[in-house]
Amino acid sequence: MSIAKLLSHLSGLSPQARYALMKMWLENGHSLPLRMSVQDCARHMAIPRARAGKVINELIDAGHIEPDYRIGQRGRPKLFIDISAATTEMLRNLTPTNPGDVLHLESVHRLLTHRTSDADADADSPSLSPANLVFLIALLSCANECGAVHDLGTARLNTYTGMTAQRINLQISKMRRLGVLLSTVPGITSGRILGRTTTTYWLNLNHHLLKGPDHPMIVKRTLVMLESGDIVNELFELIRVFKVEKRQYMKKSGRRFSNRQAAELASKKLNDHLIMKIPKLDICLVEDFFGEVENPGLRLAFQSMVDQVAGDRALARISAKQTNGKISLTTSMLRYLYQELLPLHSQRNDATDFPTRKNKQMLMRLALYLAKTLADELTALLPHLELAISEITSLELAPTSRKPSKDRQLIVASSPAEGKQQTKIEKLNGGDENDT
Repeated sequence: MSIAKLLSHLSGLSPQARYALMKMWLENGHSLPLRMSVQDCARHMAIPRARAGKVINELIDAGHIEPDYRIGQRGRPKLFIDISAATTEMLRNLTPTNPGDVLHLESVHRLLTHRTSDADADADSPSLSPANLVFLIALLSCANECGAVHDLGTARLNTYTGMTAQRINLQISKMRRLGVLLSTVPGITSGRILGRTTTTYWLNLNHHLLKGPDHPMIVKRTLVMLESGDIVNELFELIRVFKVEKRQYMKKSGRRFSNRQAAELASKKLNDHLIMKIPKLDICLVEDFFGEVENPGLRLAFQSMVDQVAGDRALARISAKQTNGKISLTTSMLRYLYQELLPLHSQRNDATDFPTRKNKQMLMRLALYLAKTLADELTALLPHLELAISEITSLELAPTSRKPSKDRQLIVASSPAEGKQQTKIEKLNGGDENDT
């Protein structure tokens, strides 16, 4: 069970109702049934009385809380509320027997005890509304040790928060402005490469809203410049020049320019770039994957994917060095890269047209080389930073802007108090190794 499953169980509720229910359990779960008037709810959540009444009625109508009107010696019957058995079982995820087993649980508790305001309609307000807090809890429920959130699509985020895509975008803008979100890479849809990707988020786990004095995880963030950090942009530039040269030759001579001639000419114009050092690179085999070469969103999404693989490779080398082990890519990791690179319809092995097996093999070789180049530089850089290399459990590279750049935010998580932890790579490997 997890916080994400709890949020799924609350599907159909407004963000305010989700927040009220979780806060009620966290602060009063031990003393249910609880007397709760509309005024109490409004004061507790810092929202208008009318909205508090709607929240209580919404929770009653959805069957999450059960009203109990008790007649006293005088006055109107007093409203007591209890949480239904099914919802109680799900809410126990907020207060598990072993809190240390739930990643970022302390941060979730910290958000639920934060004083809110009725500022949901004001995106420029520095105060946080219940909707803002539910959005952050949803991200935390899917974040890794570094605060990175991968593979959380809009549909799932809508289920977890009860917000539309437009409202989610408003939350992203506000959290970036407040510094709670460090960076995002928007999802894209492409027919030839990557397919449909989800937005990637990087939370600032050191932000005062998320980190308390007893936070078990140590997360350090450093701005680094990687000479090979622009290598993906160089690839896109190579393919762009390749396509331009083919068009210009066709326009001038009326004849088709062979792929080999265009590749050689493009290579001459970019001969001082790192991309030209890739051994046995046949740009003709991968050109058609990049039909949307001018799309800046595709460049950023491809760079993010390469950065993630490079970070995993660097972490694998650190782990191997500490254990005197063997550095290798597992079958599961190669399969992951293959599935990330290609849309579902292109993953069939029996295709006779594009992409053929040779096309896909060259694309895999290209992506692995790009990631290896970045991982080489990152591995050499890490010992020069003020980091406890042996205690690193997770590593992430986050972009600093939406434009191609050599700069990255290097985010490293470690847990020295816990002793030797299982690294992200060890979790991915699962003992299944394949030499490459």
